[in-house]
Amino acid sequence: MFVSVTLIDQRRETMEQFEAAIRDEPLVAEAHLMSGEYDYLLKADVPETDSFERVHREVLAALPGVHRLVTHFSLRAVISAT
Repeated sequence: MFVSVTLIDQRRETMEQFEAAIRDEPLVAEAHLMSGEYDYLLKADVPETDSFERVHREVLAALPGVHRLVTHFSLRAVISAT
């Protein structure tokens, strides 16, 4: 799943705390600092044995500085980097 993350602010301290936390989170496969409407785009690998609700509530929403999460699910890959 892909998750767009908006932080509570763009202060250096907030961003550094968020980035340190996502580096330590094994479910986050990729993270990109973005321009535009949200601050980060995460690619999260959620095992089939886990629930999206748990990951959303207990993992992603609990990251430091998170204000808003918007989750997108891929229906299928059209072009994929391998």
